[in-house]
Amino acid sequence: MSTVRLQHAPQDGISRLRFAPIAGNHHLLVSSWDSHIRLYDTYGAGRLIGLKRHNRAILDCCFMQDTSQYLAVGLDARLVTCDFQSQKEFVIGQHDAPIKCVEFHAATNQVFTASWDRTLRGWDLRQPSRAVAHVSLGTKAFCMDTSADKVIVGGADRQLHIYDIRSMHAPLDRRESTLHHQIRAVQVSPCGLRYASSSIEGRVALEYFNKEENDRSKYAFKCHRTKNGDEDVIHAVNALAFHPTRGTFASGGSDSSVCFWDGEAKKRIWKLDPFSTSIASLSFSADGSSLAIGVSYTFDEGEKYPCPSEEVVIQPISDQMVAPKVR
Repeated sequence: MSTVRLQHAPQDGISRLRFAPIAGNHHLLVSSWDSHIRLYDTYGAGRLIGLKRHNRAILDCCFMQDTSQYLAVGLDARLVTCDFQSQKEFVIGQHDAPIKCVEFHAATNQVFTASWDRTLRGWDLRQPSRAVAHVSLGTKAFCMDTSADKVIVGGADRQLHIYDIRSMHAPLDRRESTLHHQIRAVQVSPCGLRYASSSIEGRVALEYFNKEENDRSKYAFKCHRTKNGDEDVIHAVNALAFHPTRGTFASGGSDSSVCFWDGEAKKRIWKLDPFSTSIASLSFSADGSSLAIGVSYTFDEGEKYPCPSEEVVIQPISDQMVAPKVR
């Protein structure tokens, strides 16, 4: 199969892509600064099958147990759930400033949100309007992910704030990132033992939740850098995504490229041809057969006139692109 560029792409910056969490399901959720959530069926040539306008720019989105409902957060500081068929939205909760991140935790049927109001909150969908967990991060949240039993938030303070989902009153750990500049993305590996994070300095770090293992094995590496004559040009690494079965991961940067990495072998496996502008978001399908790529200018170089157009690209994945290197 060849690469597919979906029709009816967002009209402003892409903030998040999310494939459905169900193997064999080709639905893709896309949020944007144009205040819309779009639902695509990416099978074959792909088509837009759902569109919902919200009050203000959407900064993150995710599916719930299936693809009939989704969660959205953004500049209006509200956590809402909605379905495309009825077009009705229901407010679950609210922060005191824009909400940057949202995650649905299927095992506990909870929702976690992290905000620029410097808090992380947990919500029970059976008891909306009041957070069941409310913890102070002490810094603006920039990125977040969950595992079976943990929530990890990357903050403006370059700290990684790690909480046990079963006991949110105090952090399990608050550790300084191996990266020396602003964190852009964090993703937990499918095994749940480690996580990758990326920054604006053209680096990715691979770290472990276990402190002893982290002291032994953590490392960071340079990536998404280009040459301008003899000069190294450093680009932000905006997006990360782990392959669901292989344990390798993809990174997307402001250099317009997507790379695939074997974290254990500390080697790059594959690199796609450059796209038209920055990579803002990445998402593997649940079976790992496709990678959704949000091609969207991230304003690293200020305003551009005209601004590059947004693209939602579906890249078929071969085993050659994601198989770990032979050791």
